[in-house]
This record gives sequence, structure tokens and C-alpha cells, in this order.
Amino acid sequence: MSISFGAARLLRYVVASAAKFSETAVMVVTPGEFVFKAIDPSKTALLVLTIPRESAIEFNVTQEAQLVVGLEDLSKVFRSAEKDDSISLGWSQSTLSVSFERRGFSRVFTLPLSSVIEEIPEIEIEYPNTYVIPPIIFHDGLAGIEDVGDLLRVEGGSSELRLRAESELGEAVVVFSKERGGIEEADVTDPDFSVSFSMEFVSNFRPVTRVAERLVLKAGSDLPLYLEVQSHGLLIKYYVAPRAE
Repeated sequence: MSISFGAARLLRYVVASAAKFSETAVMVVTPGEFVFKAIDPSKTALLVLTIPRESAIEFNVTQEAQLVVGLEDLSKVFRSAEKDDSISLGWSQSTLSVSFERRGFSRVFTLPLSSVIEEIPEIEIEYPNTYVIPPIIFHDGLAGIEDVGDLLRVEGGSSELRLRAESELGEAVVVFSKERGGIEEADVTDPDFSVSFSMEFVSNFRPVTRVAERLVLKAGSDLPLYLEVQSHGLLIKYYVAPRAE
């Protein structure tokens, strides 16, 4: 069984981001979709990538499989992925093969699979506040403040969203607003919320937003931060648990 798809650059960033907070990833493959999941040991961050069958170049899957692979080795493999590569994944009971192909030649890597299956929880939360932000604007805004402090406070209103980096030395704020084009859409039922997160975990996901086509941010008082990226028919969901004050 095997699957093939494009978006090599996006997947490279997804794997690299997951490897920053987790040692392993769980891949759940069914005849209808491919799902990649990674969670950090403290349950602070969860990343879920979904590739529907219809978004793949080829999808040769006849039965369900659950694969566990080491992210350190997988991220090293994906570092060789180029922008115009197509990717193929194939697997046996004990190995995962990753193939990158472009311009008439391919590069094939084989990695061992773990026999230990990790349970990763499903998350279903109804959020009171949703913002659609141009991905590159979010990427650049977060990049401008992420070195200021290890705490990120997310604050909102009906027509603007603020990311506030805080440390003992001071703070820095980036403001996304409808008026200036930093917010494309906003659905806010609980304005004036404020919730804090560890900057490290939010920053881990920033490279993925650089190559996204659409970015949705959801937040609310005492709720995990939710970042959703869509690109090339792929869906990436990323959750970060609130930081205790």
C-alpha cells in the first residue's frame, strides 16, 4: 500500500515543527484519508495533518494501518525535500519508505517503524472567537515579537487581534486589524478576551504558516489556542494549551 502527493515544502515544515516538541508521530491511514498526529509529552501542543484521498496524486490503500515513526529521523529525511518534489509513502509491518521525485529521478529513504502505539486524543472545542488572517502577515507578525519573551498573550476584540510578547525586560505587541487588512474575516462573540501561552510552542508552528494558503485562528478565555492551515487540499490543525498564570 502507498500514497503519493505534492506539497513537499509544506510537509517539510509540518514534520520539522512536530519534531520540535515530540519524539514520535502517529500516522493513521484509511481508504479515505491519511492523518499525521504528534503531541508533546506534557500534552501542551497537538498537531494534526489530514490529507483526504481526493487531494492525493495516488491513494493505494485498501485497509486501515496505524504507523508510529521517530520524528528526529523523519525530519532529517524531509530536509532534503525540494519545493517541486512529489512525495510517496509506502509501508510494511516494520518499515516506512519515503520517496521524493522530480525531473526524472527519485530519492528513496527507509525508516524503521515503532511497535509501540501511542494514543493521541481527539479534541472537539466550540470557540467563541474566530479570525481569518493572511498567513504571511501572521508569520511576519509573530516573527517580529517571538524573541522578546517566553510568554505570548493573545487578546482580541470584534475587529482586531493582538499578540503580546512579555518578559521581565518588557513587552512587544503586534496588532492585526480589519481596517489595515490584517484580518480578512472575524466572528467574535466573546470580545475582550485575554489568554496566555508559552511562546515556544506557538513559535514552533510559525514556519508552517509561511507556505499556507489560508490561516484561521480561534481563541477564547481559558481555551487552547487553535491554528488551522489549509493549503493544496491539506488541512493542518494545531492546538496549544493555555499557560498557567
